[in-house]
Amino acid sequence: MKLLFDLNATQPLDKAKRHGGGKYGEIIFFRLVETGIEFSCFYDSRKWLNPDVKQVVSANNISLFDIAKKDLTAIIRENKFDRIYSSLPKGVRDIRDCEVYGTIHGLRRVETPRDSFIHKYKGTLKEYLKIKALDIMGSELYYRDTIAPLMADNFHINTVSEHSKNSMYAYYSQMRDKDIKVFYSPNTSSKTPVPSNESAEKYFLQVSGNRWEKNSLRGVMAFDRLISAGLIENMRMKVTGTDGTIYKYKLQNPDTFDFLGYVSEEDLEYLYADAYCFLYPSLNEGFGYPPLEAMRYGIPVICSPFSAIAEVCGSGALYFNPFSVREIMNRMLMMLEPKWHEEYAKKGYEQYRRIKKLQDEDLDKMIKYITE
Repeated sequence: MKLLFDLNATQPLDKAKRHGGGKYGEIIFFRLVETGIEFSCFYDSRKWLNPDVKQVVSANNISLFDIAKKDLTAIIRENKFDRIYSSLPKGVRDIRDCEVYGTIHGLRRVETPRDSFIHKYKGTLKEYLKIKALDIMGSELYYRDTIAPLMADNFHINTVSEHSKNSMYAYYSQMRDKDIKVFYSPNTSSKTPVPSNESAEKYFLQVSGNRWEKNSLRGVMAFDRLISAGLIENMRMKVTGTDGTIYKYKLQNPDTFDFLGYVSEEDLEYLYADAYCFLYPSLNEGFGYPPLEAMRYGIPVICSPFSAIAEVCGSGALYFNPFSVREIMNRMLMMLEPKWHEEYAKKGYEQYRRIKKLQDEDLDKMIKYITE
């Protein structure tokens, strides 16, 4: 069996240089190399490709095809590939010349709540129009244009959580004809934990502050109100992914916030390690890496229970209604109490270890699934 791996799925998507589906694909790629399985790859030379991936491709003499120079179908036919694997199969869903194995991470486009706060994020008009268009055309038209191509006999689907599998069945009963496999997303934490700084200032941490569906603005508002009310002192909030200007909201206490913009994966590890509490008000996740990455360091997590988050975080997190700024404030105040902070630090770490065991087991199952 000749396998062709989709590295294009790991390259920048829209405005995101790094994204969850890309990180997922890279982990699968590296694990395939570790197992010694022979395979080829394709990518797009017009886009950034992780230098670590480039180095491994070169060191292992892996054949690398450029779809900027030759059509993918022609590559498949000329080289007689039997199978493609893609971690984001939108670009390969119409391929019919070989088997296609693709990971569907979730149905965010149809299942994410229509949030009135979207207008409070600058630059979201295009996203808002997409949502309105989907509301108008309905989920069945979305099925026809997006999901139906995946129903072809040569297409094999796996997903990353029980939530995502059952969401596909719940929205589109036609998909019950597909035997959708579930393999938990592989662990994304660094192999060696970074040391924590015992003297670090206390701060609440949020990530992906530039994306409305991650709902970071409500977390910012909750912290800002607590500071104004004198209910939190000598503490800060750090937010990655934005410089803070994206929000159409005037901070009352701007000096208590650090908007860090894009941070490297190494720097993000240090932010997790030193945080007092991790806040994750996301409105939709096919799996949800960040809470686990915080739990690894024994950092208490307060978060939304929506979509796959509750499945992954289990009893290791304290939940809130992500649409309620007041309830987010409530949970922050609870975490200021030592007994709750200590309890959820312990519960979170235990949950991380349990899920990591499943992730490691499922990574090997995933490799067998796409290669045997």
